[in-house]
Amino acid sequence: MTRIAGATFSFGDLNIEAAARVVREIGFDLVDVGAGWSNYHQIMPQEAVDDPDGQADRLRRVVEENGLGVSELFIMHFGKPINHPDPQVREWTRGMFDGITTFARKAEFESVMMIPGHVHDELGQTPEEAFEISVGELRGMVDVAGEKQLGCNIEPCMGSIAERPADAMRLVESVPGLGLTLDYAHQVQLGLGHEEIEVLHPLARHFHAKQSAPGAFQARPDEGSIDFGRLIRKLEADGYDGVICVEFVTQQELLDAGWDFRRETGRLKEILEEALDDC
Repeated sequence: MTRIAGATFSFGDLNIEAAARVVREIGFDLVDVGAGWSNYHQIMPQEAVDDPDGQADRLRRVVEENGLGVSELFIMHFGKPINHPDPQVREWTRGMFDGITTFARKAEFESVMMIPGHVHDELGQTPEEAFEISVGELRGMVDVAGEKQLGCNIEPCMGSIAERPADAMRLVESVPGLGLTLDYAHQVQLGLGHEEIEVLHPLARHFHAKQSAPGAFQARPDEGSIDFGRLIRKLEADGYDGVICVEFVTQQELLDAGWDFRRETGRLKEILEEALDDC
């Protein structure tokens, strides 16, 4: 059964206590939580690594007070992409990943999500070297997450080694156990249509939902080019049994244009729920 979640990192620079109240007020009962930087830092990775029990207790208390469950921990990366050419950087990242997945297990997340890495042209890294390093690192991460009963996903995102569907498929095929957190907005920016993105559905264990349009990474729910009714129907036909997380991200230029991210998030939630009811 498809479940709808909200993102704690969709509403600007809020701590987890404030963000949980916002998603509860919108009407969500399930959330993805951010553990990165800028708007994504409801959980600070280093704090979670240093004190997994204390940070897990804090998060459990907050979500229980607001009647929420947790789905995916959105890590992105720890400041350096996972396929950084420097072996010492990668060793540090592996240690951080081990620590934060310990926290994620204690906090009862279902999965964690990382960014797959990019080509470090400025450091002399070739595209194939970037891919192979990511494969090696992600194989270890999948093993670490699996030992803690967590799914391990990557997002095929713009600028990454898994930007296009064929690249994302190649990466997942090279890393047994790896899944995708799929966000159509990234592929829409590449000029791809629904049928070209849907080939990734069998590899997706989690979805992000934001409306998008060519040349506009985020669009209002009723104005963009993503047909969420079609997306839901396709997932239902395929027997998808996972989460779609509404994941707008606050941007100053959109605030200046009059956006209310709470309202837009609530509207997209309605669209998804209406589509599910029609299936």
